Amino acid sequence: MKMSRVFLVLGFVLIMALYSDAMPPDPLAVSCCFTFFSGKIPPQNIQLVKKTDSHCAQQGFIVTTPKFPSLCVREDPFKK
Repeated sequence: MKMSRVFLVLGFVLIMALYSDAMPPDPLAVSCCFTFFSGKIPPQNIQLVKKTDSHCAQQGFIVTTPKFPSLCVREDPFKK
């Protein structure tokens, strides 16, 4: 009797572990910028550029450099 309970608990733990790994990414996670970097970034320092989500109030790009994991820059540098 005790052994069946152990297997039952282990089965639930296994199902929970498999389910938590199989979860899709959060659809509500949106990449937006609220403040923008106004300096210049040397092109050789740019590792990755990602456009902000279309639902964001202000459009721009999220730039990754070796020193900064996420810098927000404007889509149009002359737009305020």
